[in-house]
Amino acid sequence: MSTTVLPQSTPSSDDRRIWTALALWIAAALVLAASGVVASLPRPFVPLLIWSPVLVSVWTYRRSPALRAFVAALDLRVPVLFHVVRVFFGAAFLVEMAAGRLPASFARLAGPGDIAAGVLAVPAALLATRSDRTSRALVLGWNTLGLADILAVFLMAQRMLFIDGDPRFFQTFQRLPYAALPVLVVPLVLITHLVVFVRLRARALTG
Repeated sequence: MSTTVLPQSTPSSDDRRIWTALALWIAAALVLAASGVVASLPRPFVPLLIWSPVLVSVWTYRRSPALRAFVAALDLRVPVLFHVVRVFFGAAFLVEMAAGRLPASFARLAGPGDIAAGVLAVPAALLATRSDRTSRALVLGWNTLGLADILAVFLMAQRMLFIDGDPRFFQTFQRLPYAALPVLVVPLVLITHLVVFVRLRARALTG
């Protein structure tokens, strides 16, 4: 199997602005999560918190040559390895379930799925450095399954929010680190999955 050589380049002013905007979003989201504001919002605002950054990112990508160039030059291992964070949250969901602080119907879906997606992100990142078709197909498989998992968890969370109304679910997601999930972690999981799809498609077209 052949490997691609990652070019070394000095970050442009556009790249620095994008990294700065990302850092500011992360900081603002963490402050929002820690403030308890998310817990006080009406329930319909929760899915809006998750999907708004995703939709804004897609809209900006389609209209910004600078962002498209940034995504095209980004080391593919970066968005893939971000998903290692899902191991922590997946394990935490199972711990909260065992302690009786999280509904089993949610934890048994979200826990194992997130752990698997996070653990498999490591070999996927190693394969992401390779340009052969088999490696690309394996990374695509991981990305597809990881996205399917987070969408299934999202739908289950909506059931908890709007149908079941289990108070343990609300109480758990009112405190850190879980309060950071709707304002930061889940949007970044969705955005990075989309970035991986875009990059794999570009490789397929050129290779």
